[in-house]
Amino acid sequence: MNKITRKFFAILLSCMLVVAGVATPAKTTDNTVIAAENVAKTGTVTMTVERITIGQGYLVSPVQVEIQNGDTVDTVFKRVMDAKGFKYDDNGYLASIENADTGKINIPAEISAMPDTTVWGNPNPVKAPTNTANDGNSYANKGLGSSSYHTMAGWMFTINNVFSNEGAASTPVKDGDVIRWQFSVYGYGADIGSDTESYTGIKKVTFANKDELIKEAATLVNNKTMMKDADVKVEYNKAIKVLEKYNPSETEVKNELTKLKNVQKDFVKKTTVKKASVKGIKNVKGLKAKVAVKKIKGVTGYQYKYSNNKKFKKAVVKSTKKSTLTTKKFKKNQKCYVTVRAYKKVNGIKYYGRWSKVKAVKIKK
Repeated sequence: MNKITRKFFAILLSCMLVVAGVATPAKTTDNTVIAAENVAKTGTVTMTVERITIGQGYLVSPVQVEIQNGDTVDTVFKRVMDAKGFKYDDNGYLASIENADTGKINIPAEISAMPDTTVWGNPNPVKAPTNTANDGNSYANKGLGSSSYHTMAGWMFTINNVFSNEGAASTPVKDGDVIRWQFSVYGYGADIGSDTESYTGIKKVTFANKDELIKEAATLVNNKTMMKDADVKVEYNKAIKVLEKYNPSETEVKNELTKLKNVQKDFVKKTTVKKASVKGIKNVKGLKAKVAVKKIKGVTGYQYKYSNNKKFKKAVVKSTKKSTLTTKKFKKNQKCYVTVRAYKKVNGIKYYGRWSKVKAVKIKK
């Protein structure tokens, strides 16, 4: 093994290094925040696991991960994969991930057109893989890892769009970081933007920075209320499609980031409900109270809550489109306490404003 080969192995293994030793959290199938163990958290990072170079998109789409003191790229990776139920072979470096290969590849033409190179011990030129001419994948259990589809393939990571010179276990993380685990199918990372030209002769592909869009998507998907909105969900899916493109333009990525932020602003505008206020409350015949609220423009209706005690124990709650409500019968000399909030119904979902100040009336007749 010559000096160049030894240097390459050192760099490649340090980029992909993952060391075991992380407690296993509860499994999750969605992309809500993945929690740290029961210790004080120090922030949140965003992580993805990507198979874009073989046309299989995300294995793990953008997800937020809580971090704690001492966390590294290694511990964050395991926290996510364990929570989602993935098995992986670390063996000193990330060799493979089970159930990560669908078996259907669609290698981007830009990768297949990359120049031939040589691999140590083989004087013959090595060609870039295509959908019809590649080394195949021999891993069991649909594994995807080192040498899958090409002898130069393997898993690598970036942190804040930079390939680390250290291994995953030696790369600390901090609040706000974006970690992307990416499968490189050719050029020992040249196809995902790593500079390996000095020992492969292959120029790296230059990409738009996806980190901000990745972070925005991860933050949004964790907002379950927003994700119920049809417009928000459509735009989120569009963002994921842009992120799963092999090499979208900087303009396309920036435009989608703007659209994703704007659809959230629009959601806030259309679902924001002003705080209601009780216009008046009076005792009416039949030991009842009649409540009137100040009308609010653009709301669907009002939700009234009333009780015979200030703490609203066993309170009656009633929603109506009307700005007045007559209560059920009280006992004589009891007090009727009332609070009201307005609501909007958007795409079949109710969004509520804040409860009004409590008002009361004594029941005398």
